[in-house]
Amino acid sequence: MSQALVVPGERYAESALDIINQSSILTDKDLAVIVDLKEELAENFLRSQIWRTRTEMEVSVLNDMNFPTPDSKYWQCQREQNVHFHELVMLSYEYRKNLVEIRKLEKQIAVETDPDDKELLIIDIERKKFISRTHERFAQDRIREIKEWHEIKEGLIPNLEHGTIDCGEHQLISYTRRWIVQFLNMGNGGSPGERQNLMSQLEMGLKACSSKGLLGKIMSELTPTVRSHFAKQFGLNMSDLLKG
Repeated sequence: MSQALVVPGERYAESALDIINQSSILTDKDLAVIVDLKEELAENFLRSQIWRTRTEMEVSVLNDMNFPTPDSKYWQCQREQNVHFHELVMLSYEYRKNLVEIRKLEKQIAVETDPDDKELLIIDIERKKFISRTHERFAQDRIREIKEWHEIKEGLIPNLEHGTIDCGEHQLISYTRRWIVQFLNMGNGGSPGERQNLMSQLEMGLKACSSKGLLGKIMSELTPTVRSHFAKQFGLNMSDLLKG
């Protein structure tokens, strides 16, 4: 099995400094600035944001307008978690491929006699090793986000109205509530196309809920006045809307 080329985070800036220094791309004065900031740059590498923070997951992604029910939030968590796991697998392939390419370059160096060609091989190896460091950092942060999506899912499970097996079980209620919230927040705004699209989705959702006796459930958090408005605008039975 391939061995990971792990460089501790504290050595990241030092390794990067060596690369920059060897290139002679900076003046001594500019290089001194980077040297003075070495510890800060190493900290940046370890702590800088790559994927979403926990706050962005809970507040931005799982906002109440797009995901108004615990079930809808749970299934979005699952989708997000699955994307990160898939990308982690794909990154693992890239990481392994990069390590093999490094080994092949090292073999070429062993037999290369031309100094310039040998230096080019060394540069390629250094660049690929730096890429490996980045791969490792990305993988670590994907693991963090996978774990945090798991924790959020676990917190939602006690409040689920439907199961964790079939995503479709919750969608009629979740989508219709979403369209209701979007409709109320849109007011007189939105383009004609946006309004038409939302109205058609909401109308179909309300009809489906009506046929299944779910109108009272999805309207339970709305005031009687708002329910009355929906009944008039969409031709709904007022008594069905008041059951919740």
